[in-house]
Amino acid sequence: MARRALLHLLIALACIAHAGAATAVDLLTVVAQAIDHDADLAASRAGARAARQAAPKARAALLPQIAGGWGRAYNSMAIDGFPRNSYWQNGWTVTLTQPVFDWGRWTAYRQADLVGARGVLDEARAQQSVMLQTVRAYFDELAAEDELARADDYTAAMQQHMAQLKLRQAAGEATVIDLQEAAAAYEQGQLQQQDARSDLQLRRLSLEQITGQRFAGLARLSDGALMPRLSPDDRESWAAQAESHDYLVQLKQIDQRIAEFDVQKARARNLPVVNLTASHTPAGAASGYSRPTTTTTAMLSVTIPIFEGGETDAIIDEAHALEDKAQDELLGATRVAGATARENWSRFHDSVARIVALMRLAQTSRAALVATQMGYKVGSRTSTDVLRAADSFYANRRDLIRARYTAIVALLQLKAATATLDLGEIARVNGLLAGTQQRRDVSGDRQALVGNDRTVAGEDVRHTEESAGPPVMSPIEALRLAQQKALAAAR
Repeated sequence: MARRALLHLLIALACIAHAGAATAVDLLTVVAQAIDHDADLAASRAGARAARQAAPKARAALLPQIAGGWGRAYNSMAIDGFPRNSYWQNGWTVTLTQPVFDWGRWTAYRQADLVGARGVLDEARAQQSVMLQTVRAYFDELAAEDELARADDYTAAMQQHMAQLKLRQAAGEATVIDLQEAAAAYEQGQLQQQDARSDLQLRRLSLEQITGQRFAGLARLSDGALMPRLSPDDRESWAAQAESHDYLVQLKQIDQRIAEFDVQKARARNLPVVNLTASHTPAGAASGYSRPTTTTTAMLSVTIPIFEGGETDAIIDEAHALEDKAQDELLGATRVAGATARENWSRFHDSVARIVALMRLAQTSRAALVATQMGYKVGSRTSTDVLRAADSFYANRRDLIRARYTAIVALLQLKAATATLDLGEIARVNGLLAGTQQRRDVSGDRQALVGNDRTVAGEDVRHTEESAGPPVMSPIEALRLAQQKALAAAR
């Protein structure tokens, strides 16, 4: 209950923090909302509460059991040679039962702590699964928004290129084939726009299903965000941690211990059971007596199993088989955890390396697009060359942004493989996000380009001459400026 109240407080504080008119919702807020909304996680919480009752139940079986009762009955006795005797029998009684030796109950008590711990682990695993699922859905929606923006920009660039070709055709400098190629590229861009809109709608519906509400906007990665580093940066260290700490591995370890106790409980069926029982009935018409009688009895009973038709042997064999099954499942879960950690470690490192390569490639393709457009203006390049360079530039820009999302998701998946993904880790990733004041407005950028074409086009040569030096802006900012220049030059 305290954890649930904390989540409600976190959501309320996040809503207050984002109560501005057009403030985007950040990742931490979305994850907290998903944790509060998920029905499977709520079921896991209820299951954990139920599992925690295993220890009190098992302990109660070892404690004294006291029962009381009251009754009233009519009795009539007829004996040959004696008059009929009728009387009412009533009274109350108290019975005490205390197990003295019952190895099965004692084993169940030792096993109960494992049952409670399994419920807690199952809840933690369910919460981590919800967080990871929400993170994927969050960045999937951002990637879909980026793809739609890329498709819009590409279509606008092709439209402007077609307009330029029509002017050049009127002057006798462009052919019908050039127009047909540009028209095909424009139609392809429109198809990409349609696909991107459909995919974005599906991604938004997926996030809405996870969180139970629709968000007006999501906070995006800030332009200067740097990818987190792993500590330690060693694949086998992460694999070893996953093989011992992964939630599924821990659950299978508990299942194995529970199976071992089940074997002990099965073997306890061959052992004697010793109980102490006592009862006290105050003065009243006791059973078999017509006059008030007070009875007190105490007995130590020993029950020894002699023959059960082979049931005990079958139960023992079944418990051994289930123990072997639990060991094999633990081995399988350990192998999967290690492989998953190695895979996510490699995916994270590959994504980081890919980001660096795509940064260089994006700058190169931008320079190539600008140079191709300049060459087309002077007649040394064809319209096909411009289209090919534009395709390369926009594809590289999309791949760069997606690579950043892939790296972050791979990092959190690696954390999940080692059972260290929590709200603290989500908060660290949330620190890489920027508010909606930094969110890119495609239509606004395009309107700005229309009014600043001459200024942007005049900067192309200067930026190209200075491109040999180190960049003085973040890669994403450079890409956005390159996009503006490419759109302006395409006109």
